[in-house]
Amino acid sequence: MLEIVLYSLFVGSLGLQAVALGGWMHWQQHLRANQEEEEEILTQYETRENSIVEPLPNGAAKQLKDPRLVGWEFKIVRANRNVFRNSQVLQKLCQEEAESGWILLEKLDDRRVRFKRPIALREIIKSEYLKHEPYRSHYGSSWQPWNWVAAIAVLVAMTLPAYLGYALVSRTFASSSQTEPTPATFPPLEPSSER
Repeated sequence: MLEIVLYSLFVGSLGLQAVALGGWMHWQQHLRANQEEEEEILTQYETRENSIVEPLPNGAAKQLKDPRLVGWEFKIVRANRNVFRNSQVLQKLCQEEAESGWILLEKLDDRRVRFKRPIALREIIKSEYLKHEPYRSHYGSSWQPWNWVAAIAVLVAMTLPAYLGYALVSRTFASSSQTEPTPATFPPLEPSSER
């Protein structure tokens, strides 16, 4: 009986594991939502008009520059861990981004850095000659140890109750076969001669 109680406690812990996993996933979603909200309220920077117009003496206007060449483009580079806390890593990132014309605008936190560059560099700098993608938005390794821990926890949560259920059923069958009553042996019936 004690064995059944222990096994049921182990199997019942699956519900607790599901609640804990659900809480962790809710916390992760909350963090992502806060991060997206922070990015929505980033510092706004003014840009020039798309083209510069110079008035002429006769009242006409003359465009000085191509509208595609005036203005800035922006990007945010993210990391999975707080790697930008280290000034050498941040400096290395800035040097790599400077190769494709990006200028450090602001360090948002230890995981996000914002860059800008003139739109004109889009056509001047060819991406096939660069060591990295000029529009990359992720820096560093994408491997996260928490992903592996979560995967192992899910596997354990799935296999442990299955194993415990199997052990309970096999022991129950084994114990029932040992205590099973043997069929009673009756003396063989003798044919009666009275008819």
